[in-house]
Amino acid sequence: MPSRLQGAASFYEDMISVTDRLPVQEEFRRVTHLSLHRPTASISDDDLARVFAGCPHLETVSLTGVPSVTDRSIILLAENANNLQSINLSACREVSDIAILELASKSLPLQCIRLNGVVSATDPSIQAVAKSCPRLMELELASLPLL
Repeated sequence: MPSRLQGAASFYEDMISVTDRLPVQEEFRRVTHLSLHRPTASISDDDLARVFAGCPHLETVSLTGVPSVTDRSIILLAENANNLQSINLSACREVSDIAILELASKSLPLQCIRLNGVVSATDPSIQAVAKSCPRLMELELASLPLL
């Protein structure tokens, strides 16, 4: 009879990283890392919303190559990815305090947040991140005119 530790090991061995493309639906439950720096195709906010709603095991998300991402997608990510440790929203100009506040309010184990160029970010959302993310080790905040 296999032990619980063996089951946990096989679970993590089955997890995948996806780079510069969206995962297909069959991969949703296995994706832990999603990096979209130079996507091979145009990605809409609707596409991201569908992925984030179905990928509960995401730990790291980098969306620097998807400037069309909006608060809606980030809110879905915050609601569904309970183990989110790192998020890079640099150059995501459509993201606002609404999404940042949602990330801060979900008690996620965030260790790294990059918000460079999120031009509508303001002091209250950054203060909320600082107060509610006790594991945070890295916070990047460049090119934020409203701070």
